[in-house]
Amino acid sequence: MLQKAHRPCVLVLHLRYKDHRYDFAIPLRSNINPSSPKDEYFPLPPRKTTREHYRHGIHYIKMFPVSRGVTEVYRTDGNVYAALIKSIIDANEKRIVSECQAYLDRYERGERPAFATDIDQLLELVS
Repeated sequence: MLQKAHRPCVLVLHLRYKDHRYDFAIPLRSNINPSSPKDEYFPLPPRKTTREHYRHGIHYIKMFPVSRGVTEVYRTDGNVYAALIKSIIDANEKRIVSECQAYLDRYERGERPAFATDIDQLLELVS
């Protein structure tokens, strides 16, 4: 997150973490390791930059807290691929929100994947 300031995040969700509600940005990633557990991401059609055997998707373990004032709207106008991705996300919004919250619940219980963002440290930075 800190090295990739312009990483596209498809969603900013208001989720529960440690008895509080925070806004979290959930990023798109084009090269999710094929061995990643399926509950760590929502799969999307591959991008041009997606390597063979890797996955493109919304990567829950890379979500991070964010202040809404620093976010920008992602525009899909005239981009057929971006419009396709948006339609898939819109059609699966409830599932994605539910899976993001389930990930945070597991994270809070101490079930933290090896390459997950450190949510507690990042909350200190944005608070």
